[in-house]
Amino acid sequence: MTSWSGVAATVGSAVILTIASGAAQGHVNAQGTPKTVLDGVFSVAQAERGARVFGAECAACHEGADVDGPSLTGAQFLDRWREDTLDQLFGFIKANMPQQAPGSLSDAAYLEILAHLLSENSFKAGSSELTRDALASTLLVGPNGPQPLPSGALVRVVGCLTQNPAREWVLARAGRPSRVRAGNEITAAEATAATAVALGAQTFTLQNLGESGTPLPGNGTQGQKIVVKGALTERAGAGRIHVTAAKSVADTCS
Repeated sequence: MTSWSGVAATVGSAVILTIASGAAQGHVNAQGTPKTVLDGVFSVAQAERGARVFGAECAACHEGADVDGPSLTGAQFLDRWREDTLDQLFGFIKANMPQQAPGSLSDAAYLEILAHLLSENSFKAGSSELTRDALASTLLVGPNGPQPLPSGALVRVVGCLTQNPAREWVLARAGRPSRVRAGNEITAAEATAATAVALGAQTFTLQNLGESGTPLPGNGTQGQKIVVKGALTERAGAGRIHVTAAKSVADTCS
């Protein structure tokens, strides 16, 4: 199968930031808590079928002494995909696998493979099968539930563009970061959605913004409501974003 190294390259150790990603993205159940893979989102039979499909279509690249693909179990795999919804992992699997014929399986088969991977990562099965419609509202988390995003995770954040006394660009009144998989562009749809996003209480120093880095958004002045994408990091206990894309969504933050 296709190597996942490009995706894994953005993942590092955990950053201690107050980010409840599932709730921030709005994927909640009737009790107001995020629906996650800890809730038994696939069935035993579905995972068993997935094991057979995986054995026939995927095992050659991911199992054995000489493999092309990375491990699909354990902390490294979970850090690569956690705090994001299952549709992102499903979409990646479908777009890239099997290596010789990506996208050639049915949606049902890809769902079965995904159920198998969840089972192999020790998530418990439930009474219902995982469906295509449930993917976008189900958060992939680790065994301890939603956690801070890992350092280096690619994120999207909405807030107010300001400068601090050191003349660094800062995203103030920022909402909680949400994980993204493409960071070089902010689409028109993303910008439109950002206009309706409520401001928050977090602050992030923006690296690689202005001068020789990513161009300043809008008119390049303070006070705009903007959306940024970039790699989430931490320095001296403060959140930072290495900006790869930025766009103004409103002239003011009022």
